[in-house]
Amino acid sequence: MNGLQHRLRKEFKDKEYAHAYVKEFLNASIATQIKVLREQRGWEQQELASITGMRQPRISLLENINYSMWSISTLQKLAEAFDVTLIVSFETFSDRITDMHNLSRESLERLPRMDDLSFSEEPMEEMLASTNQPNLRLDDIDESIVTGLQSTPKMVKPTLYNWLASLRVNTSAYSTYSPIAA
Repeated sequence: MNGLQHRLRKEFKDKEYAHAYVKEFLNASIATQIKVLREQRGWEQQELASITGMRQPRISLLENINYSMWSISTLQKLAEAFDVTLIVSFETFSDRITDMHNLSRESLERLPRMDDLSFSEEPMEEMLASTNQPNLRLDDIDESIVTGLQSTPKMVKPTLYNWLASLRVNTSAYSTYSPIAA
C-alpha cells in the first residue's frame, strides 16, 4: 500500500470527508476521461460537439474537472460518440481508493467498438465464457418477448433481463418484460 492509499484509508473513517472526496474524484475522472477519449481519437472539441449534437462550449464544460451536473443521457450520448459502452455502478470505498491509486491516462483510454471486439467466427457464448461473463444463450431467446419494442434493438432487453436474473436481481421494477427461463 502506498502513502496515498494509506492516508485515504485513515481519512475515510470520516464519512463526510470520504463521500466528498470520492464525489470530487468521480467528477474529475469523468471529465478527464472525456478529454482523454477525445484526444485518443484525435478530435478537437468542435468535432466531438458535432458528433454528439452538442455545442463546443458544452464539451468544454464537460471536460472541466469542477463540473458536477452529470446526466446519464449525456454520458450515453458521449459513449455512443466514442463508440464505447457506459457503465454506472455502486462501488466500495476500498475499490475507489484503488482506482485513485491506479488512475493514469492509459487507464482512461478505451478502444472503440470495432477495434475492441473480435469479429471472428467464434460463437458469442464462447466469447462471453472466455471473459468470465454470464453465459447467455442468445440463440435461445424467445422472439415473442421482444415483439413491440420500438427504440431498443430487438435482442437487447430480454438479454439484459436474463443477465440480471442470472445475478438474482429482481427485474420486475424495470419493465413488463420478464426474464426468460433458461
